[in-house]
Amino acid sequence: MFWKKKTAEDYIEKKQYQKAIALYKEKLQDQPKNTALLMNIADALLMDKQLDQAIREYKKIAAIQAEQGFILKAIAVYKKILKIQPGNTEVEHLLNNLSERMTITEETSPIDKVKMPALKEPEELNLEIENKLLKDLSPDEFKQVVAKLNLRHFEEGMVVVKEGDPGDSLFIVVRGEVRVLTHTPMKKEVFLANLGEGEFFGEIALLTGKPRTATVIANATSELLELTKSDYEKIIERYPNVKKVVQEFHVQRTYKTVEAMIQAAQDKG
Repeated sequence: MFWKKKTAEDYIEKKQYQKAIALYKEKLQDQPKNTALLMNIADALLMDKQLDQAIREYKKIAAIQAEQGFILKAIAVYKKILKIQPGNTEVEHLLNNLSERMTITEETSPIDKVKMPALKEPEELNLEIENKLLKDLSPDEFKQVVAKLNLRHFEEGMVVVKEGDPGDSLFIVVRGEVRVLTHTPMKKEVFLANLGEGEFFGEIALLTGKPRTATVIANATSELLELTKSDYEKIIERYPNVKKVVQEFHVQRTYKTVEAMIQAAQDKG
């Protein structure tokens, strides 16, 4: 009789966190900067109530992500630490300094180092999306936007937004994946797309406040950064250029918006 080898996830389910961490660390030996593995370790440490060690791991992850140019992912990790340990002045300082890191990223982005790629890797595409949204913000504008971003956690199957609800925020997927669904006039459900890390949805809500045109559901445990319309409006009162940046960003990626997906689905129908 053959016994199936236990995975780290099996141990997590049984709350045997130290065994799970040991397995993750084995895999990490060959991939020391694999942030997904590091995140698994940090999450397991947190579940095991090893708070200080978990925070050390989260800070390490954020530093790697910032170094690689994935600023939004780094922001999300720092926001996570501040949820666990509000008032952590070191993390608040690191979060503020990401505006400086953003300037460095523009000059030395991994995207720029790829001269004439036949196809861009998914992470390169996501980094390019991040840069398009963030690069035109001044340091002060960047800090204001970052300060207002909220980290939201969704388990698999949870509804992020529902079709018809008030459109009152922008979301950025920083971990996991969500699916976008809408309905025909005959109430038939139509699948539009899966959105992964680095993808945005709902920015038109900041610009128009129109009701949600689709339902978005978490395909897996996911973390999203949210900027509410009320916070956005407070920012643009003081920093009107932020509105221009969001509008230009929206125009640049019109083909990727939920509204464009819905139109394409209707055209096919």
